[in-house]
Amino acid sequence: MQRMAERVQDLVIGGGVIGVNCAHALADAGRSVVLIEKGDIGGGCSHGNAGWLAPCHSLPIPAPGLVSQTLKWMLRGDSPLYIKPTLHPVMLAWLWRFFRKCNRNAAMKGLVALSALHREVVPATQDLIARYGIDCQFQHRGNLYVFRDEKNLEKAEQERTLMEPYGIASSRLTREEVLQREPMLAPSICGGIFYDVDADFVPDQFVKALAGHLPGMGVRLLTGVTVNGLIQSGNGHVVIVKTSSGEFRPETVILAAGAWSTALARRLGIRIPLQAGKGYSITYASQPGMPSVPLNLGDVKVGVTPWANTFRLAGTMELAGLQLAINQKRVDAIKRGAMQYLPHFRDVDALETWTGMRPLCSDSLPIIGSSRSAPNVIFATGHAMLGMTQSVITGRLVMELVLGQPPSVPLEAFSPDRF
Repeated sequence: MQRMAERVQDLVIGGGVIGVNCAHALADAGRSVVLIEKGDIGGGCSHGNAGWLAPCHSLPIPAPGLVSQTLKWMLRGDSPLYIKPTLHPVMLAWLWRFFRKCNRNAAMKGLVALSALHREVVPATQDLIARYGIDCQFQHRGNLYVFRDEKNLEKAEQERTLMEPYGIASSRLTREEVLQREPMLAPSICGGIFYDVDADFVPDQFVKALAGHLPGMGVRLLTGVTVNGLIQSGNGHVVIVKTSSGEFRPETVILAAGAWSTALARRLGIRIPLQAGKGYSITYASQPGMPSVPLNLGDVKVGVTPWANTFRLAGTMELAGLQLAINQKRVDAIKRGAMQYLPHFRDVDALETWTGMRPLCSDSLPIIGSSRSAPNVIFATGHAMLGMTQSVITGRLVMELVLGQPPSVPLEAFSPDRF
């Protein structure tokens, strides 16, 4: 005898930092929530990233001049942004959309939208951590961008001055000021930008600790569960979600499946230009000569995050399909980049070499909101490299949408129907 579909108010698909925060915000508002995750909670892209809360990343990735730079990088397998040559029509369409956004007008529109989204991310995340006493080494200590190339420093200065009127506090530092702050840096540094607004934590500790509070709030966490089907009614509403753990009849579906959201959206007849952007990190036991604050090594696009007993090198964006194979050439490029800036760094005592699939939309803005084609499905995906940064605010926005409240941040720029 077939089991009847279980009724639930909100079904969250995806157990990364976005899905966990959506489930938390909904349960906190008194909703009945089930969260399903195909792997382990926080086991995907939420695990090994740099752990930054980075309002300073309020400019979209597509930018004026990036087309020619990207074409050069495509010829190098160890470049900061590598796009595997392909004739696949889906990737070609994504690239066309991406390159069309590489202009000042699109960049400024994206800045307006992202800076509004980022305005409360650090205090909101800090409040949530304090509320539950989460031990994730949260620190509001800023982020130091350092450069060896004067041209790259000047480009960063232009970006800094663009963002400053939108509440992104920063200051330009001379070579001497950078080395005074971080004397372990190589003397070849020519200057830097310090962003006061940024904070950081150990990402997997944050996600798992927050998820640990969900069952006590009435949230059912179902791991190792896949979605096998989505059945819509005549008006587009999803009425049944078929999973490997049975069928659900939800009032609302929250699609927070990261880079895997594209395939699920396609089952609803919705095509979103989202590609899996593979990022890498290497985590080491602490060693002498590490910085005191997170660093962005601006010329090589490598992040360095020091914590109490470990530090992490993270970077690169590789568009090569939805696969988790580690490309050693790209791992080695991250290490070489770190050695150029941190002469005392030694490639020893590595605890983990990791890769994760970041969901990157063609305009690099997240997707938050519902589509006309599926009115009771709320998208919460496409956060690219800013999943940690935008997670708590995304959860709040999803809760507001579910409850029919006016969103606390304008959402037009993040609509799934914008493409």
